[in-house]
Amino acid sequence: MSINTTMKKINNPWVILGLEPGATLKEVKLAYKSMALKTHPDKGGTIAEWLAVSNAYDNISKKEHIPIVKTQNTKMLNVALSIEQQITGVKDYIQVEDEKEELFIKVIIPPGALLGDKFKVTSKGTKYIINVKEKAEKVFTRSGNSLIMYKTIDVIDVMKRIPFTIITPTGEYCEIDIPADIETGTIIILKNHGLYNRKTKKRGNLQIHMKVTIPYLNKDNMENFIKRLKDND
Repeated sequence: MSINTTMKKINNPWVILGLEPGATLKEVKLAYKSMALKTHPDKGGTIAEWLAVSNAYDNISKKEHIPIVKTQNTKMLNVALSIEQQITGVKDYIQVEDEKEELFIKVIIPPGALLGDKFKVTSKGTKYIINVKEKAEKVFTRSGNSLIMYKTIDVIDVMKRIPFTIITPTGEYCEIDIPADIETGTIIILKNHGLYNRKTKKRGNLQIHMKVTIPYLNKDNMENFIKRLKDND
């Protein structure tokens, strides 16, 4: 199969550079230089081939997505990040279990880490691959670089246009004004409150899916409903 055909069908950067995922950074650089020379338009390659090789190298090196060769002194660690840690990054000691021993390893994970990203760590002579997992959240759901949350408000608060407050993924309190045409299913967008995108260096959005509760009125609760509606507090 020709290089051109392979690149069109496969987006895996390791395959494009002809490497196994266990390759070291030095091996990645050597493979990139060799492939870049072979695929350069001046050497008979095409621009598409040459760009594919360059993008493959960038995808591995800039993300530090370089698994370490699996040897006896190399271990894989799964680290589950909260949404806040995915946004702000981690530069701290984490506690991990290594067989029967508990270890504290300092990790540096940049802002914008996503599920499946991998980072290299060396601690006391042992090499580790930090494999990023994602902690389940009660309030927020991930969708690409956007976050989704659901908010239920009372119909009286809607009629009175009383703002509501949420706590953002990074712990900030944010007051939200109620739109005039709000109804169940309305989505309020908070820009730049989602996950951090390392490529664009910007954050995604937070989508607030609204639900308006409308009580069933009868003679037992009508008086209280009217009182709440008239109440200015």
